[in-house]
Amino acid sequence: MLENDLLKKSNILEVKIKNYGECGFCSDKDNQEILRIPWNIWSQWLYISQCMGDKEWGAVFWVKDNTITGFKIPKQEVGSVDCEFKEELGGDGIIHSHHDMGAFHSSQDDAHARNLYTYSIVTANSKGSIATKRVKLPCKGFGYVKISLQLVELPAIDLSRISERTRELIPEVNSGFEESEHPCDICQTGDCENCEHSGMPFLSCQTCDIFKCKSCKATAGLDIRGVLPFCEVCNGSETCASCEKIAKYLKNYPEERGRLQTPAESQS
Repeated sequence: MLENDLLKKSNILEVKIKNYGECGFCSDKDNQEILRIPWNIWSQWLYISQCMGDKEWGAVFWVKDNTITGFKIPKQEVGSVDCEFKEELGGDGIIHSHHDMGAFHSSQDDAHARNLYTYSIVTANSKGSIATKRVKLPCKGFGYVKISLQLVELPAIDLSRISERTRELIPEVNSGFEESEHPCDICQTGDCENCEHSGMPFLSCQTCDIFKCKSCKATAGLDIRGVLPFCEVCNGSETCASCEKIAKYLKNYPEERGRLQTPAESQS
């Protein structure tokens, strides 16, 4: 047993009782007891937490046969980090919310709340909850044993129509190139029109010299009636009027002369 334990004032008469925050006797008995909470009570607590937002709130509850039978909300003043009751309603346990701060018993809880009741529950929105029971120790002091919470009297809801989506794993496609390699850099044929790497549009345009775009496998299926494929990889090094690539394209497709749209024209 640790000797540096605090003396807690447990009531308005200032009766001092030793309450041990950490004790080997208590830790050996953690989670051996279950406290049951009916759904209609738990759901009300969730609703109160939602209404209070980033403010704490508290209530007292009564327990019979390890089941919470009811609760009351005392008059209280609350803030973002505290909850102070202004009236005494009795009860076997206390619950209070830590909103988004986490589920734990703070030193302030130990001094003004947990030491006054048999049971203590702390809830924390999406961060779960924690519960303890105050027990008499062989040393005549008191300690806190962790207990488990169990929801009972749950609503009958048919969940059979809800199923988890199964995802089909798509095998990774190996292009045959190292990450640092560029297909056009190691090309041995220069035949862009019949290039087997047709799944890489505009890639072959960088080294193309024939510009038969309408029959090119690399750009098959792409709409080339707007900006031409090789224009997509143009770095602006030459103007459209003097572009040799456009000139070669128009030589292959003279019918496009007069209706060809250059990148500059498409942006105007």
